[in-house]
Amino acid sequence: MRTRPTASDPDAELLAELADRVDTGLRSALAGAREVALVSFPNHNNPGDSAIWLGALASLRRLGVRIRYRCAWCTYDPDALRRALPQGPVLLNGGGNFGDLYAGQQDLRERLLAELTGRRLIQLPQSIHFRDDANLQRMRRLVERHGDVTLLVRERRSEALAREVFDADVRLVPDMAFALRELPRPVGTPDVDALWLHRVAGDPEYVDHGRPPADLSVHDLEWLRGVPGEPAWSRGARLARAANDRLLPRCRDDRRWARHAWRPLAATFAPLGTGYLDRGLNIMATGRVLVTDKLHGHILALLSGQPHVVMDNSYGKVSATYETWTHPSTLAHWARDWDEARALVGDILGRSNA
Repeated sequence: MRTRPTASDPDAELLAELADRVDTGLRSALAGAREVALVSFPNHNNPGDSAIWLGALASLRRLGVRIRYRCAWCTYDPDALRRALPQGPVLLNGGGNFGDLYAGQQDLRERLLAELTGRRLIQLPQSIHFRDDANLQRMRRLVERHGDVTLLVRERRSEALAREVFDADVRLVPDMAFALRELPRPVGTPDVDALWLHRVAGDPEYVDHGRPPADLSVHDLEWLRGVPGEPAWSRGARLARAANDRLLPRCRDDRRWARHAWRPLAATFAPLGTGYLDRGLNIMATGRVLVTDKLHGHILALLSGQPHVVMDNSYGKVSATYETWTHPSTLAHWARDWDEARALVGDILGRSNA
């Protein structure tokens, strides 16, 4: 059983405003289009990326827009897309970053820009970061040659970079996960003071924020890995995962198969994404307070009504989102490292026990 945030929650007004901004921004970018393709489903266990995909579905549904073609980043087939959607815009899912940190998703963007000339491309809200200027300049040329790209950016730092570099229609729109408006929070009793949900060494967005203090009880984890006492999945999510496990490799490795089997594979995306999202919410709920350097740890905590402390990632997308949109929150508290987080966690716990 779960509870849902209500209008009495301290951030309800902020969340409603952000969801409305997502819908308004997407409606404007679509410019009246009623049918679209949505590509680059995040076929992995990151709850935040699943929230982005599910948010896109929710916003498009409210806008009355039909999705005629869907694929994972590794199963795209141009013939299947053209048959399913002879004309109309192609939407690239958000998540990760618009840049060179994650090769698979970026390779698909570059391929679409090169192949789908004459077709409007809309990048759903992203943060922009390139480690290598040569990669940035190649992307700049691809966007310029394509000539019909709408680039939605989810914070002002990326907006400034996009307007400086790219010959595109640049618009500032909040992260698509906010289109979910509110999320249920699992019912149960947290078993530690704080859940420290963070990136680990080797992650391209890793920052060493120090260690949690010994006077707090803490679960220390990265939700991309298995965690002790993994939350149970619903039957529907388990079935979707089993079907996805069978279909994805075949569609990835055999283009003729992908051309004809994309529909049953796409049918697994929403229930699989819901399973990953529910897993993330259940993990977060094991701590009385969430402490995180993950952008969607922050966003999902807002959506589910969980008090939390936020730190930055390596290139500043978390702080940029906080400064652009979420700093008015009464549930979110900013810290530079664990030295500052310790006092904030203690203050939150003191208020909840008062």
